[in-house]
Amino acid sequence: MTGPTSPRRSGAIALVVACALVGALLAPAAAVTAGDNATTFQFDPHEIEAEPGETVTLDLVVSTHGGYGGEGIDELSIDLEYDPDALSVTDVEHGPMLTAGNDGADANGSADGDDATDDEGSATVDGSADIDNERGTVRIEQQREPSGDGAVGTDTAATITLEVAEDAPSTTTLEIDEGEAILVTGYPQASLERDATITVDDGDDTVPGFTALLAVAAIVAAIIFYSRQ
Repeated sequence: MTGPTSPRRSGAIALVVACALVGALLAPAAAVTAGDNATTFQFDPHEIEAEPGETVTLDLVVSTHGGYGGEGIDELSIDLEYDPDALSVTDVEHGPMLTAGNDGADANGSADGDDATDDEGSATVDGSADIDNERGTVRIEQQREPSGDGAVGTDTAATITLEVAEDAPSTTTLEIDEGEAILVTGYPQASLERDATITVDDGDDTVPGFTALLAVAAIVAAIIFYSRQ
C-alpha cells in the first residue's frame, strides 16, 4: 500500500514538472537557432505591442551558413499569413540579405518589383511581393543577380509594414506559412520558421510573458497542495 507522498518528494516532482513546462515555453526560440545547414526565417522583433489603428514594421530576417560545400543561396520565397480582420499589410520593402557576401553591400527596394542594389553594384536583389489583404496572405519572391557563389550570412530579407485594425483582438499573429531558400546548386535548404506575435494594447498593464510564468507557478502550487492531501 502506497503511503502519503513526502514533502521532499513532492518538491522534487514539482521541480521536474516546472522544468519541463519552462522548457516547452522556450523550445521555439531554441529551435530557431539550431542547424548549421538550414535557413532560418524569423521576425525582428518577434513580439511587438501595438495600439488599435497603429502602423508597425517588422524585419523578416533570414540566416544561412550555406550548403555543406560552402555554396550560398540565390533564391528566396516566403509565404506569410495573417488574420485579415486584425491586420493589413501596407508595404513590403526588399532588404539586402541576398547580397550578403559582397563586402557588406547595402540594398533597398520596394514591393512593386524594383531591384535592390548593393553600393558596389556587384549584386542585385530582383524582388516581388504579392499582397492580398482580403485573404490575409503575402507572397515574397527574391532572386540574386548574378548568382555567383550565393549569399551566406544573416540579414533582413524584407521589411513588412502592417496596420492594426481598430477592433483587432488582444493577440494576433503574423505567420511564416512557408519559407524556402534555394542554393546556387539548385537544391533547397531545410528551413526553420518563427512567427511574430502582436499584442494589441487594451489598457492592461500586464507584463509580456508574465501570464505564462503565472501559469507555471499555479501548476506547481497545485501539485504541491494535492500531494500533501
